[in-house]
Amino acid sequence: MNSSTLNIIPKRPTEAAKEIYELSISHREETEESRRLAPAVVNRIQELGLFRIGLPKFLGGWEDNPIEVLKTYEILSSGEAAVAWSVWNNHLACTFGRFLDEESMREIYNNSAHVYANSARPEGFAQIVDGGYNVSGRWTLVSGCELSDWFVMRCLVTSDDLPKSLGPGAKLKLFFIPKEAVNVIDTWSVGGLRGTGSHDVEIKDTFVKESFAVDFESMVHVDNAYNRLPIGCLNAAGCASIALGLLKSATDELISICLDRVTPDKSPDIRDRATVQSAIAKSKTTLDARRTQLYHSVGILWEEAQKGNRFTDVQLADVWAAAIEAATSSRALVTEIFAVTGTASLYTKYKIERAHRDIHAVLQHGIVQPHWMNQAGMAYAGLKPNGAMFRI
Repeated sequence: MNSSTLNIIPKRPTEAAKEIYELSISHREETEESRRLAPAVVNRIQELGLFRIGLPKFLGGWEDNPIEVLKTYEILSSGEAAVAWSVWNNHLACTFGRFLDEESMREIYNNSAHVYANSARPEGFAQIVDGGYNVSGRWTLVSGCELSDWFVMRCLVTSDDLPKSLGPGAKLKLFFIPKEAVNVIDTWSVGGLRGTGSHDVEIKDTFVKESFAVDFESMVHVDNAYNRLPIGCLNAAGCASIALGLLKSATDELISICLDRVTPDKSPDIRDRATVQSAIAKSKTTLDARRTQLYHSVGILWEEAQKGNRFTDVQLADVWAAAIEAATSSRALVTEIFAVTGTASLYTKYKIERAHRDIHAVLQHGIVQPHWMNQAGMAYAGLKPNGAMFRI
């Protein structure tokens, strides 16, 4: 691959994801043991452009129906959740780029081999200086940091006239920072999503020019339907799709175990257990129902974005609610599958063991926490949702 040339995705993201699915399965243990994606998987994702699907087309992005992106996450997650998580995380880092001016976008996203990381946690500080900012801080849970070439880090902006801590009047910005300024601190000793390499990172006294600092009120310089989509609830929908992929993986594996462990004329098999039969039936119908609801609500936003219309709070609430319900229902059913499968679910050779660890890690993310369902309920009840990311 010519790393200096922008890579236009040669096939639909879902078609690329199907190829990565097989590759990621063959490298599952390497990804798990190294606590980062296997190099062969990373290289192929780069070649297929899946780290860039959140960008405009002229930078190698998808710029089309976001339901295709959700399907991509689910396919990837059903093979290896850490892969889906990394692609989803890059999508957010690329989506933040919509607030840059076009020249800055071309500078930061000019290399098709580049990988991106981000943290929306305001764990850093940015002192206003001539021409930009002096950034320092330490951020936790920065997925893919060892692989990344650019980092989008959120900071509290400080000066003599601004608060020095979070609270009323605090000013927050996102800062685009190259890897040379970032120190990775090995902290990611975990069970679930081990392959995401979500270590801490530290930045000390790094100058960031004014044009590389944005916030959610910044102008969107490249106007297209995809860039009009809300970041918050679409990010939640992506996380939910990862959870759906894990549920599909666990369900398919349980069915496979049932079909493999058949002993005619002997003791009852695992497929003869009522608890197993019930879990499979609930899982399959939940997958179909939650996926349909999620796609329907996101599809409405896509229609409105294409028309250039403003989203209503109820339309946004529909996506938030569908995402949270899809994620939490998936976790509950993966946990049930883990329980009814019996001792087989303890063995790492089966996907159920990994899916159980991974889905509990996925559901720790702030974008799929229960309070977003409360925010959706506020909209339905005629109140004004006050969550900071509800409309962004």
